[in-house]
Amino acid sequence: MRMSPECVPCLVRRVLFETMEVDPAKSVDTVKYASAALGRLFGPDVCSAVVATEVHRGVYDLLGDDDPYKELKAKSNEVALELYPAAERFVAKSRDKLRTSFLCAVVGNVLDFGIGTGFDHPVTLKKEFRNLLDEGLGHDDTPKLRKLLRKGAKVAYLLDNCGEVVFDRLALKELKTLGVHVTLVVKEDPILTDVTMKDIAGLGIEGLVDRVVEAPGFAVGIDLASMEGGFGRLLRGHDLVIAKGMANFESLSETDLAPIAFLLRTKCAPVADNIGLKKDINAVKLFERGCGR
Repeated sequence: MRMSPECVPCLVRRVLFETMEVDPAKSVDTVKYASAALGRLFGPDVCSAVVATEVHRGVYDLLGDDDPYKELKAKSNEVALELYPAAERFVAKSRDKLRTSFLCAVVGNVLDFGIGTGFDHPVTLKKEFRNLLDEGLGHDDTPKLRKLLRKGAKVAYLLDNCGEVVFDRLALKELKTLGVHVTLVVKEDPILTDVTMKDIAGLGIEGLVDRVVEAPGFAVGIDLASMEGGFGRLLRGHDLVIAKGMANFESLSETDLAPIAFLLRTKCAPVADNIGLKKDINAVKLFERGCGR
């Protein structure tokens, strides 16, 4: 996704948020760094995820912390686990369990801190969870996905945030019921609240998939350089890629990867506009021929 002017204040706001989580005394230094980096990197032809990666790389160095969201990630999983039984019952009662499991997985995607959406602490999800489920899917390509999810099909499922990953279990259970072969993708290095191998420990998620692999390097979304190597070949060897969250869209929309389905909440106008959807909806969006430029 090409970077929008709206991405600039959003990134600075995120930098300030993570600084306040770690060391408020460094807020001037990190905001100055981020502002200078954005002045150098921002342009109409750059990928928003690539710029965000470089900004956060420098800020993490200044903070001297390679996982500034560690406590929020743990709290997010804790809150999601409290809500999980209700979500599980919601799916069990549904006439279309696959669609409803996708909805639950997407609702978990609202947990995205420091970007001004009103979800700056995991406990907010407790108050809004049922309302978000009641919204349903504002865009639903589940029927198209179902045609691709034949028995024996190979699916790569790219995780996004902690907390959200707990609800991904529901979708993974339904995929297992359909008899597809699932490769789960976590992050190699911590970045923002994204899920690493360490973050899925104890969630029982490994038993729902056929294998777990790590997306290489420190990157918001997926490192585009890795798409030219072994990791890209791995993803392209699947019949369908399911990618959670906006950052995965921001990066993978720069590639020719297809078919690819994005399960996300459209939390900002630039992403909503680029994916061709309304803002602030729960969405399952399939691109059968790729969405790269």
